[in-house]
Amino acid sequence: MRTSFVAVSLVVASVAVAACRAVEGDAIPRSVPGVYEYDAAGRAFGHPWSFHVALELHRDGRYEMTTDSDIDGDRDRDTHRGRYIVRDNVVLLAKHGGDRVREDDAHRLEIRGDSLRANMPWVANAALRLAGASKPILVRRDRIGD
Repeated sequence: MRTSFVAVSLVVASVAVAACRAVEGDAIPRSVPGVYEYDAAGRAFGHPWSFHVALELHRDGRYEMTTDSDIDGDRDRDTHRGRYIVRDNVVLLAKHGGDRVREDDAHRLEIRGDSLRANMPWVANAALRLAGASKPILVRRDRIGD
């Protein structure tokens, strides 16, 4: 009787752990952690602009994203930190720096080899094209911790 109780408890515990993992995401592939960058520049309405993004994905599921922009000499730098998960070949970045990543409220980056392609609404893509920017694809610069 005691053996069956222990066996049932182990099965229930493993199902609970598996269910929690499924909610959190897949294991982070060794090839994903690293520094990814995106650069764009152009002219819009007669004003020069440039934009740089550096996204550092850590092995432990943390990220740091730094954006630098320069519009007609007006420079700005922002840094965001938070958690990320990988699910079905997509990196999901928590938007508000929380400890949990909610799929319905996350930035989505599709993994394509050594690059990450931003999944953006068509309106945002159209605005980027009008401003002369290339598609938002972040290319790996450095790999972290092999």
